[in-house]
Amino acid sequence: MADRDLYKILEVSRDASPEEIKKSYRRLAKKLHPDRNPDDKAAEERFKDVSSAYAVVSDAEKRKLYDQFGEMGLREGFDPEAYQAATQGAGGFGGFDVGDIFGGSARGRGGGSQQGHVEFNFEDLFGGRGRGAYVRAPQKGADLRSEVAVDFREAVLGCQRELSLRSSEGERTLKVRIPAGVRNGGKIRLRGQGGLGVHGGPAGDLVLEVKVRKHPYFSIRGKQLHVRVPVTPLEAYAGAKVSVPTPEGAVQLSIPAGSQNGSKLRLRGKGIQQKGKPKGDLIAHLEIVVPEGHSPEVEEALKTVQDAFEKDPREGLEL
Repeated sequence: MADRDLYKILEVSRDASPEEIKKSYRRLAKKLHPDRNPDDKAAEERFKDVSSAYAVVSDAEKRKLYDQFGEMGLREGFDPEAYQAATQGAGGFGGFDVGDIFGGSARGRGGGSQQGHVEFNFEDLFGGRGRGAYVRAPQKGADLRSEVAVDFREAVLGCQRELSLRSSEGERTLKVRIPAGVRNGGKIRLRGQGGLGVHGGPAGDLVLEVKVRKHPYFSIRGKQLHVRVPVTPLEAYAGAKVSVPTPEGAVQLSIPAGSQNGSKLRLRGKGIQQKGKPKGDLIAHLEIVVPEGHSPEVEEALKTVQDAFEKDPREGLEL
């Protein structure tokens, strides 16, 4: 199996400078990117070849090994000195062991076991320019990580975001659906949207961490939506109907007479609608508030309220 000419793939000469190689790679990656060539398998394969070639010749150490030994020099565990020693005296092979070249990784294990066994074509290994074939195992591309910020209402209802992603393969735009009920710090994994695979391997994933902006009154707990509802002392004492916002619009919440601060009222089916699950509830937490500022009239009225207590409201408060 003959070596590929990585310089030819990148359309540069073997003595091209790093700047020339990078410029040519960017031009080809932009031209061949799958987003620009949907359903074009030839362009997709060419794009993969360009990416894997650039990964080698853009790295000074890998480029040096490739220039001297071909693609075999890129194999894990390859020993240049052992290879040179072997090729210099390889006429009859003698006591030559392929494992010497690859640090033992090419030898079978366990007394003839096939575990770890690698097949070689010795005609390719020592023929021609001294460069031979190697087993190019498919490798999954790297996972990419990014963040996406959404308002609280968007987190409740779900939304769509258009992201611009920049990586070594170039820049691309991706539309992402943010599911309803996503939490702050929640992760969204987009399969196959990460770095490109090598040697025909699958692409990696794109992992998005969601940042949900805080709301002064609402919070999310699972599929339940929680809201703090301020009420006046009179509304709590006598009962009332107050307007409360929900994902479907405002509704009237009935405050029972004699409600206390911190009382919880449940509005069934007014919470978060997660895909494939029953709709959650909205939990209203009552918070009794008093007028701001100071007024003698208000103070006098509140004294009347205080005189109505038959016992100390802090009775039994102890550690």
